[in-house]
Amino acid sequence: MIKYCERCLFPETKPDLYFTDGICDACWSADRKHGIEDAINWNERDQKFSELIQKFKNQGNGWYDCIVPVSGGKDSTWQTYAMKVIHKMNPLAVTFDQFDQTPTGEHNLKVLRSIGVDHIHFTLNPNVVKLLVKKGFEIVGDPYWVNHVGMFTVPFHIATKFNIPLVIYGENPQLEYGGPLQSRDNMIMDQRWRQEFGGMRGFREEDMVDHEISSDDLRILKYPSDEEIRRVGVTGLFYGQFYKWDAGEHIKICEKFGWQPLPEVPKGSWVSYENCDMKYIDIREHIKFLKYGYGRATDQLNIEIRHNRISREEALEIALKVDGAFSNENMREFCDYLDMDEDEFHETIDSFVNHDIFEKRKNTWVMKYPRK
Repeated sequence: MIKYCERCLFPETKPDLYFTDGICDACWSADRKHGIEDAINWNERDQKFSELIQKFKNQGNGWYDCIVPVSGGKDSTWQTYAMKVIHKMNPLAVTFDQFDQTPTGEHNLKVLRSIGVDHIHFTLNPNVVKLLVKKGFEIVGDPYWVNHVGMFTVPFHIATKFNIPLVIYGENPQLEYGGPLQSRDNMIMDQRWRQEFGGMRGFREEDMVDHEISSDDLRILKYPSDEEIRRVGVTGLFYGQFYKWDAGEHIKICEKFGWQPLPEVPKGSWVSYENCDMKYIDIREHIKFLKYGYGRATDQLNIEIRHNRISREEALEIALKVDGAFSNENMREFCDYLDMDEDEFHETIDSFVNHDIFEKRKNTWVMKYPRK
Protein backbone atom coordinates (compact mmCIF):
# COMPACT_ATOMS: atom_id res chain seq x y z
CA MET A 1 0.00 0.00 0.00
CA ILE A 2 1.11 3.55 -0.73
CA LYS A 3 1.10 6.19 1.98
CA TYR A 4 -0.50 9.51 1.01
CA CYS A 5 -0.30 12.91 2.63
CA GLU A 6 -3.22 13.46 4.98
CA ARG A 7 -3.78 16.99 3.68
CA CYS A 8 -3.04 16.81 -0.05
CA LEU A 9 -2.87 14.08 -2.70
CA PHE A 10 0.90 13.53 -2.87
CA PRO A 11 2.04 9.92 -2.46
CA GLU A 12 5.25 8.85 -0.75
CA THR A 13 6.52 7.70 -4.18
CA LYS A 14 7.09 11.33 -5.24
CA PRO A 15 10.85 11.98 -5.46
CA ASP A 16 12.39 14.19 -2.76
CA LEU A 17 9.20 14.25 -0.69
CA TYR A 18 9.34 13.89 3.09
CA PHE A 19 6.60 13.18 5.60
CA THR A 20 6.25 14.35 9.20
CA ASP A 21 3.28 13.23 11.27
CA GLY A 22 1.51 12.02 8.12
CA ILE A 23 1.86 15.36 6.33
CA CYS A 24 4.20 16.03 3.38
CA ASP A 25 6.77 18.80 3.48
CA ALA A 26 5.00 20.66 0.64
CA CYS A 27 2.02 21.11 2.97
CA TRP A 28 4.25 22.07 5.89
CA SER A 29 5.87 24.66 3.61
CA ALA A 30 2.41 25.99 2.73
CA ASP A 31 1.77 26.47 6.44
CA ARG A 32 4.98 28.48 6.67
CA LYS A 33 3.95 30.55 3.64
CA HIS A 34 0.58 31.38 5.14
CA GLY A 35 1.84 32.08 8.63
CA ILE A 36 0.44 28.98 10.37
CA GLU A 37 3.57 27.09 11.46
CA ASP A 38 7.14 28.46 11.77
CA ALA A 39 5.91 31.37 9.66
CA ILE A 40 8.05 32.99 6.98
CA ASN A 41 8.62 36.68 7.61
CA TRP A 42 7.65 38.04 4.19
CA ASN A 43 8.32 41.66 5.16
CA GLU A 44 11.85 40.70 6.05
CA ARG A 45 12.31 38.86 2.78
CA ASP A 46 10.87 41.80 0.82
CA GLN A 47 13.47 44.05 2.41
CA LYS A 48 16.20 41.53 1.63
CA PHE A 49 15.14 41.35 -2.03
CA SER A 50 15.05 45.13 -2.36
CA GLU A 51 18.60 45.31 -1.03
CA LEU A 52 19.78 42.55 -3.36
CA ILE A 53 18.36 44.02 -6.55
CA GLN A 54 19.80 47.41 -5.73
CA LYS A 55 23.21 45.81 -5.31
CA PHE A 56 22.91 43.97 -8.62
CA LYS A 57 21.61 47.08 -10.34
CA ASN A 58 24.83 48.85 -9.44
CA GLN A 59 26.90 45.90 -10.71
CA GLY A 60 25.20 45.57 -14.10
CA ASN A 61 26.43 46.55 -17.56
CA GLY A 62 24.17 49.61 -17.80
CA TRP A 63 22.04 47.91 -20.48
CA TYR A 64 20.04 45.45 -18.40
CA ASP A 65 19.58 45.01 -14.65
CA CYS A 66 18.62 41.34 -14.76
CA ILE A 67 17.56 38.43 -16.95
CA VAL A 68 14.12 36.86 -16.66
CA PRO A 69 13.87 33.42 -18.32
CA VAL A 70 10.47 33.29 -20.03
CA SER A 71 8.34 30.73 -21.86
CA GLY A 72 5.02 32.45 -22.48
CA GLY A 73 3.44 30.89 -19.43
CA LYS A 74 1.66 32.69 -16.63
CA ASP A 75 4.62 32.51 -14.26
CA SER A 76 7.23 34.07 -16.52
CA THR A 77 4.77 36.76 -17.60
CA TRP A 78 4.26 37.61 -13.95
CA GLN A 79 8.02 37.58 -13.28
CA THR A 80 8.58 40.01 -16.13
CA TYR A 81 5.80 42.30 -14.89
CA ALA A 82 7.11 42.16 -11.33
CA MET A 83 10.68 43.06 -12.26
CA LYS A 84 9.71 45.74 -14.80
CA VAL A 85 6.73 47.41 -13.13
CA ILE A 86 6.86 46.62 -9.43
CA HIS A 87 10.63 46.75 -8.91
CA LYS A 88 11.43 49.30 -11.64
CA MET A 89 14.18 47.15 -13.14
CA ASN A 90 15.20 46.90 -16.81
CA PRO A 91 14.98 43.14 -17.46
CA LEU A 92 16.10 41.22 -20.52
CA ALA A 93 13.64 38.39 -21.26
CA VAL A 94 15.27 35.17 -22.52
CA THR A 95 13.44 32.19 -24.02
CA PHE A 96 14.82 28.72 -24.70
CA ASP A 97 12.63 27.59 -27.57
CA GLN A 98 10.04 24.87 -26.97
CA PHE A 99 10.26 22.19 -29.65
CA ASP A 100 6.45 21.94 -29.46
CA GLN A 101 5.50 25.57 -28.87
CA THR A 102 1.73 26.12 -29.03
CA PRO A 103 -0.07 29.04 -30.72
CA THR A 104 -1.16 30.13 -27.22
CA GLY A 105 2.45 30.17 -26.08
CA GLU A 106 3.48 32.25 -29.10
CA HIS A 107 0.66 34.71 -28.41
CA ASN A 108 1.65 35.01 -24.76
CA LEU A 109 5.28 35.77 -25.63
CA LYS A 110 4.03 38.73 -27.68
CA VAL A 111 1.96 39.81 -24.69
CA LEU A 112 5.00 39.50 -22.44
CA ARG A 113 7.06 41.75 -24.72
CA SER A 114 4.27 44.32 -24.61
CA ILE A 115 5.04 44.87 -20.93
CA GLY A 116 8.02 46.76 -22.33
CA VAL A 117 11.08 44.51 -22.46
CA ASP A 118 13.75 43.41 -24.90
CA HIS A 119 13.59 39.69 -25.67
CA ILE A 120 16.07 37.07 -26.87
CA HIS A 121 14.47 33.89 -28.26
CA PHE A 122 17.16 31.20 -28.49
CA THR A 123 16.57 28.17 -30.73
CA LEU A 124 18.92 25.18 -30.56
CA ASN A 125 19.73 23.34 -33.79
CA PRO A 126 16.38 21.57 -34.47
CA ASN A 127 18.14 18.42 -35.69
CA VAL A 128 19.95 18.15 -32.36
CA VAL A 129 16.76 18.97 -30.45
CA LYS A 130 14.90 16.14 -32.17
CA LEU A 131 17.63 13.67 -31.19
CA LEU A 132 17.61 14.94 -27.59
CA VAL A 133 13.82 14.76 -27.34
CA LYS A 134 13.96 11.13 -28.44
CA LYS A 135 16.83 10.26 -26.10
CA GLY A 136 15.08 12.01 -23.22
CA PHE A 137 11.91 10.05 -23.97
CA GLU A 138 13.69 6.70 -24.27
CA ILE A 139 16.36 7.01 -21.58
CA VAL A 140 14.82 9.03 -18.76
CA GLY A 141 11.12 9.00 -19.64
CA ASP A 142 10.96 12.74 -20.21
CA PRO A 143 10.86 14.17 -23.75
CA TYR A 144 11.39 17.62 -22.22
CA TRP A 145 14.84 16.83 -20.82
CA VAL A 146 16.43 19.18 -23.36
CA ASN A 147 14.03 21.98 -22.43
CA HIS A 148 14.82 21.65 -18.72
CA VAL A 149 18.54 21.86 -19.42
CA GLY A 150 18.11 24.74 -21.84
CA MET A 151 15.93 26.96 -19.67
CA PHE A 152 18.26 26.55 -16.67
CA THR A 153 21.47 27.02 -18.69
CA VAL A 154 21.10 29.33 -21.69
CA PRO A 155 20.03 32.37 -19.59
CA PHE A 156 23.27 32.01 -17.61
CA HIS A 157 25.34 31.99 -20.79
CA ILE A 158 23.63 35.18 -21.90
CA ALA A 159 24.19 36.65 -18.43
CA THR A 160 27.93 36.00 -18.64
CA LYS A 161 28.21 37.29 -22.22
CA PHE A 162 26.24 40.50 -21.51
CA ASN A 163 27.69 41.00 -18.01
CA ILE A 164 24.30 40.81 -16.31
CA PRO A 165 24.78 39.59 -12.71
CA LEU A 166 21.20 38.62 -11.81
CA VAL A 167 18.89 35.91 -13.21
CA ILE A 168 15.35 35.81 -11.79
CA TYR A 169 13.26 32.63 -11.93
CA GLY A 170 9.72 32.30 -10.55
CA GLU A 171 8.40 29.93 -7.92
CA ASN A 172 10.76 27.91 -5.75
CA PRO A 173 9.75 24.35 -6.74
CA GLN A 174 10.94 22.81 -3.47
CA LEU A 175 8.92 25.30 -1.45
CA GLU A 176 5.78 24.72 -3.55
CA TYR A 177 6.00 21.00 -4.32
CA GLY A 178 8.26 19.56 -1.63
CA GLY A 179 11.95 18.87 -1.26
CA PRO A 180 14.86 18.93 1.18
CA LEU A 181 14.76 21.70 3.77
CA GLN A 182 18.07 23.15 2.61
CA SER A 183 16.70 23.56 -0.91
CA ARG A 184 13.38 24.96 0.28
CA ASP A 185 15.20 27.73 2.09
CA ASN A 186 18.12 28.07 -0.31
CA MET A 187 18.00 31.41 -2.09
CA ILE A 188 20.46 30.46 -4.86
CA MET A 189 19.75 28.78 -8.22
CA ASP A 190 23.13 27.51 -9.45
CA GLN A 191 24.67 24.59 -11.32
CA ARG A 192 24.30 22.27 -8.33
CA TRP A 193 20.58 23.10 -8.05
CA ARG A 194 20.12 22.61 -11.79
CA GLN A 195 21.73 19.18 -11.65
CA GLU A 196 19.76 17.98 -8.64
CA PHE A 197 16.35 19.59 -9.13
CA GLY A 198 16.27 21.05 -12.66
CA GLY A 199 14.66 18.09 -14.40
CA MET A 200 17.91 16.49 -15.60
CA ARG A 201 16.88 13.10 -14.11
CA GLY A 202 20.45 12.27 -13.09
CA PHE A 203 21.88 12.78 -16.60
CA ARG A 204 24.43 15.39 -17.59
CA GLU A 205 24.90 16.93 -21.00
CA GLU A 206 27.88 14.71 -21.75
CA ASP A 207 25.75 11.62 -21.13
CA MET A 208 23.86 12.44 -24.33
CA VAL A 209 26.96 12.45 -26.56
CA ASP A 210 27.04 9.54 -29.01
CA HIS A 211 27.64 8.82 -32.71
CA GLU A 212 24.82 11.24 -33.63
CA ILE A 213 25.38 14.06 -31.10
CA SER A 214 28.79 15.64 -30.58
CA SER A 215 30.07 17.54 -27.59
CA ASP A 216 30.15 20.67 -29.74
CA ASP A 217 26.42 20.23 -30.51
CA LEU A 218 25.73 20.56 -26.78
CA ARG A 219 28.14 23.39 -26.02
CA ILE A 220 25.38 25.89 -25.24
CA LEU A 221 23.75 23.37 -22.87
CA LYS A 222 26.88 23.08 -20.74
CA TYR A 223 26.73 25.35 -17.72
CA PRO A 224 29.15 28.31 -17.79
CA SER A 225 32.46 27.68 -16.06
CA ASP A 226 32.99 28.77 -12.47
CA GLU A 227 35.45 31.32 -13.79
CA GLU A 228 32.84 32.88 -16.09
CA ILE A 229 30.24 32.99 -13.31
CA ARG A 230 32.71 34.59 -10.86
CA ARG A 231 33.91 37.15 -13.42
CA VAL A 232 30.41 38.60 -13.79
CA GLY A 233 29.20 37.62 -10.32
CA VAL A 234 26.09 35.93 -11.77
CA THR A 235 23.49 34.85 -9.20
CA GLY A 236 20.24 33.00 -9.88
CA LEU A 237 17.32 33.65 -7.54
CA PHE A 238 13.74 32.47 -7.19
CA TYR A 239 11.26 35.31 -6.88
CA GLY A 240 9.01 32.97 -4.90
CA GLN A 241 11.70 32.74 -2.24
CA PHE A 242 11.06 36.38 -1.34
CA TYR A 243 7.35 36.85 -2.09
CA LYS A 244 4.36 34.61 -1.39
CA TRP A 245 3.65 32.78 -4.64
CA ASP A 246 0.01 32.53 -5.74
CA ALA A 247 -0.48 31.87 -9.45
CA GLY A 248 -4.22 32.46 -9.14
CA GLU A 249 -3.59 36.07 -8.18
CA HIS A 250 -0.81 36.52 -10.76
CA ILE A 251 -3.08 35.45 -13.62
CA LYS A 252 -5.46 38.33 -12.88
CA ILE A 253 -2.63 40.78 -13.60
CA CYS A 254 -1.36 38.89 -16.66
CA GLU A 255 -4.81 38.81 -18.27
CA LYS A 256 -4.95 42.61 -18.19
CA PHE A 257 -2.12 42.59 -20.74
CA GLY A 258 -3.92 40.07 -22.95
CA TRP A 259 -2.35 36.87 -21.63
CA GLN A 260 -4.50 33.84 -22.49
CA PRO A 261 -4.90 30.30 -21.16
CA LEU A 262 -5.16 27.33 -23.50
CA PRO A 263 -8.46 27.06 -25.41
CA GLU A 264 -9.13 23.76 -23.61
CA VAL A 265 -7.72 21.79 -20.69
CA PRO A 266 -4.99 19.34 -21.80
CA LYS A 267 -5.57 15.65 -21.15
CA GLY A 268 -4.25 14.68 -17.74
CA SER A 269 -4.52 18.24 -16.40
CA TRP A 270 -7.22 19.98 -14.40
CA VAL A 271 -6.72 23.61 -15.48
CA SER A 272 -6.12 25.36 -18.81
CA TYR A 273 -3.75 28.04 -17.50
CA GLU A 274 -0.64 25.87 -16.98
CA ASN A 275 1.94 24.59 -19.49
CA CYS A 276 0.41 26.79 -22.17
CA ASP A 277 3.55 26.50 -24.30
CA MET A 278 3.93 22.68 -24.25
CA LYS A 279 1.78 20.72 -26.71
CA TYR A 280 2.89 17.27 -25.55
CA ILE A 281 2.79 17.87 -21.80
CA ASP A 282 0.16 15.12 -21.48
CA ILE A 283 2.66 12.49 -22.70
CA ARG A 284 5.29 13.50 -20.17
CA GLU A 285 2.73 13.51 -17.37
CA HIS A 286 1.37 10.11 -18.44
CA ILE A 287 4.85 8.67 -17.94
CA LYS A 288 5.17 10.40 -14.56
CA PHE A 289 1.84 8.90 -13.53
CA LEU A 290 3.05 5.39 -14.39
CA LYS A 291 6.34 6.00 -12.57
CA TYR A 292 5.02 7.48 -9.34
CA GLY A 293 1.26 7.01 -9.23
CA TYR A 294 0.27 10.66 -9.66
CA GLY A 295 0.12 13.12 -12.56
CA ARG A 296 -0.24 16.78 -13.46
CA ALA A 297 -3.80 17.10 -12.21
CA THR A 298 -2.59 16.11 -8.74
CA ASP A 299 0.08 18.85 -8.78
CA GLN A 300 -2.55 21.41 -9.76
CA LEU A 301 -5.19 20.24 -7.30
CA ASN A 302 -2.71 20.20 -4.43
CA ILE A 303 -2.01 23.89 -4.90
CA GLU A 304 -5.73 24.61 -4.62
CA ILE A 305 -6.03 22.41 -1.53
CA ARG A 306 -3.24 24.36 0.17
CA HIS A 307 -5.00 27.63 -0.64
CA ASN A 308 -8.25 26.23 0.81
CA ARG A 309 -10.02 26.59 -2.53
CA ILE A 310 -10.98 22.92 -2.77
CA SER A 311 -11.30 20.08 -0.25
CA ARG A 312 -9.08 17.02 -0.35
CA GLU A 313 -12.12 14.83 -0.95
CA GLU A 314 -13.28 16.87 -3.94
CA ALA A 315 -9.75 16.96 -5.34
CA LEU A 316 -9.30 13.19 -5.04
CA GLU A 317 -12.52 12.58 -6.94
CA ILE A 318 -11.22 14.76 -9.79
CA ALA A 319 -7.73 13.23 -9.78
CA LEU A 320 -9.13 9.71 -10.07
CA LYS A 321 -10.86 10.72 -13.31
CA VAL A 322 -8.14 12.91 -14.83
CA ASP A 323 -4.62 11.89 -13.75
CA GLY A 324 -2.53 10.04 -16.31
CA ALA A 325 -4.78 10.58 -19.34
CA PHE A 326 -3.22 11.58 -22.67
CA SER A 327 -4.40 12.54 -26.13
CA ASN A 328 -4.23 9.91 -28.88
CA GLU A 329 -3.93 12.73 -31.41
CA ASN A 330 -0.90 14.10 -29.54
CA MET A 331 0.57 10.61 -29.40
CA ARG A 332 0.31 10.25 -33.17
CA GLU A 333 1.83 13.69 -33.80
CA PHE A 334 4.62 13.00 -31.30
CA CYS A 335 5.38 9.67 -32.98
CA ASP A 336 5.48 11.37 -36.39
CA TYR A 337 7.87 14.00 -35.02
CA LEU A 338 10.26 11.30 -33.77
CA ASP A 339 9.77 8.94 -36.76
CA MET A 340 8.51 6.34 -34.32
CA ASP A 341 5.64 3.88 -34.66
CA GLU A 342 2.95 3.53 -32.00
CA ASP A 343 4.15 0.10 -30.86
CA GLU A 344 7.58 1.55 -30.12
CA PHE A 345 5.92 4.46 -28.31
CA HIS A 346 3.98 2.14 -26.00
CA GLU A 347 6.95 -0.18 -25.46
CA THR A 348 9.06 2.79 -24.40
CA ILE A 349 6.43 4.03 -21.97
CA ASP A 350 5.89 0.52 -20.57
CA SER A 351 9.61 0.36 -19.71
CA PHE A 352 9.08 3.09 -17.09
CA VAL A 353 6.06 1.56 -15.34
CA ASN A 354 6.45 1.10 -11.58
CA HIS A 355 5.30 -2.49 -11.12
CA ASP A 356 4.96 -2.00 -7.37
CA ILE A 357 2.08 0.38 -8.14
CA PHE A 358 0.60 -0.80 -11.46
CA GLU A 359 -0.45 -4.02 -13.09
CA LYS A 360 -1.85 -4.67 -16.54
CA ARG A 361 -5.50 -5.64 -16.88
CA LYS A 362 -7.09 -6.04 -20.30
CA ASN A 363 -4.08 -4.35 -21.92
CA THR A 364 -4.39 -1.29 -19.64
CA TRP A 365 -2.19 -0.25 -16.74
CA VAL A 366 -4.24 0.10 -13.55
CA MET A 367 -3.22 0.82 -9.97
CA LYS A 368 -2.98 -2.23 -7.74
CA TYR A 369 -4.29 -0.32 -4.75
CA PRO A 370 -6.92 2.42 -4.57
CA ARG A 371 -5.71 5.99 -4.15
CA LYS A 372 -6.67 7.45 -0.82
